[in-house]
Amino acid sequence: TVSNVQSIKLKPNLNVAGLDNLKKWLDEKKNIFFATDDELGAFGLNAPKGILLAGVPGCGKSLSAKMIAQRWGLPLFRFDVGSIYDKYMGESERKMKDALEFIDNVAPCVLWVDEIEKALSVSGGESDTGKRIMGQLLFWLQESASRVFLVATANNVDLLPPELFRKGRFSEIFFVDLPSETERKEVIKM
Repeated sequence: TVSNVQSIKLKPNLNVAGLDNLKKWLDEKKNIFFATDDELGAFGLNAPKGILLAGVPGCGKSLSAKMIAQRWGLPLFRFDVGSIYDKYMGESERKMKDALEFIDNVAPCVLWVDEIEKALSVSGGESDTGKRIMGQLLFWLQESASRVFLVATANNVDLLPPELFRKGRFSEIFFVDLPSETERKEVIKM
């Protein structure tokens, strides 16, 4: 394994209150994700790449990543992109390459990147290393043929680079808001 990608143990019978649109979307896309390349090709489809869950802190975005892995029966890995950065020349890029290769090798899986805006905000400044790391991640998101379903969470999408939203990188973006009265009752029941 690599130090910045950790396997996450899932609790049995994990459930998340509310988020009905997300759950419906996941149920609709599950068969497509698990279809063979030949089946997808016959219908002109691509396997879903992943989703971005954006919203206020504490509303279940991270818990949803765990729920998705359990719902689809896949292992969950947490990728700490921020730990990629190293003070030595070329080490950050090597760590990113190693992490992405590891992720491709453990597929099929769900890959969770928590608070992605914090990890990628380094690339917004004058950091050449940050720009190269961002480029590696964007290329992988666009071109990887591995069955990796990315679940990225973000508290502040304004900090994310616009390139991240280009077609083919995320299959869908969901906003996770504070729970409604009905959802709060469901949470309390759980």
